[in-house]
Amino acid sequence: MPRVLIQRTRRGARPSPEEGYAELLRSGHSRRSGRYRRPGQRVLSVLKAAAIACAALAVAVTSATAQSAVQGIPGPAGGPRAAPTPPVNPSSDPLLQGFEWRTIGPMTMGGRADEVAVVESDPRVFYIGFATGGVWKTVNAGTTFEPIFDTYATSSIGSLAVAPSDPDVLWVATGEGNNRQSSSFGNGVYRSTDAGASFTYVGLAATQSIHRIVVHPRDPDIAWVAAVGQLFGPNPERGVFKTVDGGRTWEHVLFVDDDTGATDLVLDPSDPETLYAATYQRRRTRWGFNGGGDGSGIWKSVDGGASWERLTGNGLPEGTMGRIGLDVSRSNSQVVYALIEVADDRTGGAAPASGPDPRASGLWRSDDGGRSWEFRSNENNRPMYYSLVRVDPNDEDIVYTGGSNLSRSTD
Repeated sequence: MPRVLIQRTRRGARPSPEEGYAELLRSGHSRRSGRYRRPGQRVLSVLKAAAIACAALAVAVTSATAQSAVQGIPGPAGGPRAAPTPPVNPSSDPLLQGFEWRTIGPMTMGGRADEVAVVESDPRVFYIGFATGGVWKTVNAGTTFEPIFDTYATSSIGSLAVAPSDPDVLWVATGEGNNRQSSSFGNGVYRSTDAGASFTYVGLAATQSIHRIVVHPRDPDIAWVAAVGQLFGPNPERGVFKTVDGGRTWEHVLFVDDDTGATDLVLDPSDPETLYAATYQRRRTRWGFNGGGDGSGIWKSVDGGASWERLTGNGLPEGTMGRIGLDVSRSNSQVVYALIEVADDRTGGAAPASGPDPRASGLWRSDDGGRSWEFRSNENNRPMYYSLVRVDPNDEDIVYTGGSNLSRSTD
């Protein structure tokens, strides 16, 4: 209790309001809340408040300086007027052409990062694709980034791929393939031949959502696309598409039905004619989401996608499948991993008393190119969101799974 209040209790002395408040401040007692603060706490609070005020002032000055340059008015130093910055994607509507847009925040969230594509010959150069933030490039291992896709028709990115045979060729598949109500739509595929300085639109607008694009290791004009398709309704433009002429024409090489798209696609690094695809049946409505069904499964092609075989049985789960993630080992291309979402609806018997349950979602491995499979673990963090598995390029036994947490296995 503050000293003045103690004197009042003992002696009956009544301090003036000014004296009482001054003593409250010296003692650390809060006039507003009645809380007692230890000595030094008030000093720290004042310092924190001052730091916050300085930071806010710095942001305000920076914002005002940037805004003055955009609007072509003198800056804080009273310098000459700067030329107005041309707007990005200006409207062609006469009613909207007079509007001048300015950033008002928030400035703290970039959204989901959907894809990273690295130039393997120079890993300091890589690209990141965001669910709603376009494509960003770094040439100094992430020290700085620059946006390279802001002037194009969509900012929703589903997948990126750098051509292994030509690092200047970058493919951008738009429309994130995730299942949230907030998932944004794309308008097809873009291709750059100058390392992201410019892009050419190459089609597949009706796919709406693309989750993976892979490029032939020796020919930058050959690429395959795994299109998930529309989230809120059926459409035939889903499945796997292939181009052999840099995107000028596309062939629809794998189609299941109007409700089932392709959610992953991997290439055998030793034989680019061998591909594995994962299909995914899904539908979101205003009141819920249904992920999984008879359309979900794993497929294999040995002729570059001209024909496909569905892989069933031989160790794969018996229950209805949902979303599936795939990868092939670079060090041993016979090793294939599948991260599978599974419903326990077609299996008999009780669950094991302890340990992994092969009837539930988890990780499967094949050592013979998909002919047979072995259940490994129930590691599968929120499969309808993530379903991402990657193999160490130098060791077939080191496996990573993505999700809310990054998990690693060495066996």
